[in-house]
Amino acid sequence: MRRKPAFTLIELLVVVAIIGLLISLVLPSLSAARQQARAAKCLSNLRVLGQGLAIYATQHRDALVPGRLPRVDDCNTYATIRGGRKFRPTFTAMMSRAVGAPPFSDPQACRTDIDLYNEAGDRQNYDYDVYVCPSVAEWTDERNGAYGYNYQFLGNSRLLVDGVLDSYKNWSVRLTQIRYPAETVAAGDCMGTAASWPTAARLPYENNARDAERFGNEGFNLDPPRIDPARGEAANIDSSPQSRTAVDPRHQGRGSVLWLDGHCGSSTLAQLGYQVGDDGVVGFDGENILWTGDRRDVPWTPEYRP
Repeated sequence: MRRKPAFTLIELLVVVAIIGLLISLVLPSLSAARQQARAAKCLSNLRVLGQGLAIYATQHRDALVPGRLPRVDDCNTYATIRGGRKFRPTFTAMMSRAVGAPPFSDPQACRTDIDLYNEAGDRQNYDYDVYVCPSVAEWTDERNGAYGYNYQFLGNSRLLVDGVLDSYKNWSVRLTQIRYPAETVAAGDCMGTAASWPTAARLPYENNARDAERFGNEGFNLDPPRIDPARGEAANIDSSPQSRTAVDPRHQGRGSVLWLDGHCGSSTLAQLGYQVGDDGVVGFDGENILWTGDRRDVPWTPEYRP
């Protein structure tokens, strides 16, 4: 009887080894392609937000959007966003009617109100993906968001005097006050106050967290490179130790950035003016020429005037 043709064990092992080798060669390319796709989607999100920013300014007599409305009491301040009345909306939610996408499926008008997902009125989660970077898809908390705003120079609506609603630190800022919109950061990927901690000491993102060393904390505030630690402004400048946010180079060493004229791109921390130590800590002594709107290298202080 003739034997039926078949593979020997050695031949099978050689084939398996070749397949394994091919997979090991292809997987890094697939991973890089996925990262590039997420970075492209992130830039697309920022372009949409840039269109919303421009429309918002047009609809509000040239005033740029505030970073976040200040808290006066549990139901003030609020604004009508796309979807309903919202307690202390951030800049992204404030632009939502111009963007054309509701940030929350169940916006709440008071801090103590609870939405359909058991989230409080001042810590709701974004439901629409244009407000969330796909590389950190779990960063949905409106306070600890993926995208931060150059609030210090474009719309710092924090109060200089508690309870005095007309004592905004630097708002409203008019678009026509910005001399170089193409060279002024508007918004971008933000790592939160983890920027002030060594890379090895940073904690992973956690929804609703307030830990200064955790990724995403105060992420809606994007601090510029240069900050006056005595009289200036930063996300947690009044805390001890002081902590600041910075652009997050989450896309293969680069952060996605929206510029005020509407164009978007990817930049390293150094290109944006940040000073980063060997341990990864982002210092307070960077360069602000791409943040102030008139290319002055100055930090924001109460005396600052655009």
